[in-house]
Amino acid sequence: MAVKSESLSWRLQRASRVFAASVLLSLIGMSVELAVFVVASSLILLTDLFHWAVDTVLEVVFLATLVVASKTRRRFPWSIIAVESSLTTLSCIAILGVYFYVFADYLFSLSESASVTTQEYTPLVATVSGGVLTVLAYSILSRAYRKYRIELLRVDSIHALVDTVAALMASLGVVLVVRTGSTAVELFFTFILMLFVFHSMIEVFKNNIKAFTGGQLDAELASRIAQRVKSELDKNASLLGVEARKLGSFYVVNVELEVDPDTTVLELHRLRERVVKTVLGVSELIYHVDVKYKPKYKRRVRRARRGLNSKRNR
Repeated sequence: MAVKSESLSWRLQRASRVFAASVLLSLIGMSVELAVFVVASSLILLTDLFHWAVDTVLEVVFLATLVVASKTRRRFPWSIIAVESSLTTLSCIAILGVYFYVFADYLFSLSESASVTTQEYTPLVATVSGGVLTVLAYSILSRAYRKYRIELLRVDSIHALVDTVAALMASLGVVLVVRTGSTAVELFFTFILMLFVFHSMIEVFKNNIKAFTGGQLDAELASRIAQRVKSELDKNASLLGVEARKLGSFYVVNVELEVDPDTTVLELHRLRERVVKTVLGVSELIYHVDVKYKPKYKRRVRRARRGLNSKRNR
């Protein structure tokens, strides 16, 4: 099925459904690991469980981002992104704090008894099931990306591929620890799985820090957009500024124009459509465009208005 470049909102809505399925798979995987952990506790399984928890938070962030971005007819609500970033950051910090508390408790108990926590093959039920779910998620996400061409789908499909490697390492760790009964082997595979946890958390923190600090501003893309928009404007409108912000793996663009105060609403509407079409043509990663207007007064009119305002303020 061919997808037209004009149907961005439709593509984003379909991508949101795909991410909803991915979130569901993450919740299933986390629930299976939690259930198996209750039956057969294991440090390797615990680390993999927290990896699932962080990944689920990341999936929810991606889903919320696409849902917000699909509302392309509304002004982009940056306040929602700030709240979302704060909640995800606090969630990840809480998850990490609980994990290190349990891990520290294990290290203290290790000094008293040198026995491993992984003593049976039961955790393989969770790690193998997790591997199957991540392969399924990779298949769904990669096919959806080829169909809808939404960059976040490609990013998450690569993340699912990395998680498949993590599931393989967790399964291998369970087998080797049970066979050898070595605490060194258990700690070795635990630290390997910690790297995957940190990788997921870095993805969350990196996007959230950029959202707060404004690091997602792209001056180069804004310059390219400004050149294209200027070529589309007539003498009744001029460009005041362009701002391109990266959100996840796509961009939200704000264009500010100065227009003749006598411009009709119909003309403004046509101008907006022309500007939006021009901006979207600069990059396929641009999924939302805000166009703002300010009245363009001549110098004499501006001076008269300033004089009138100063008299009113006396």
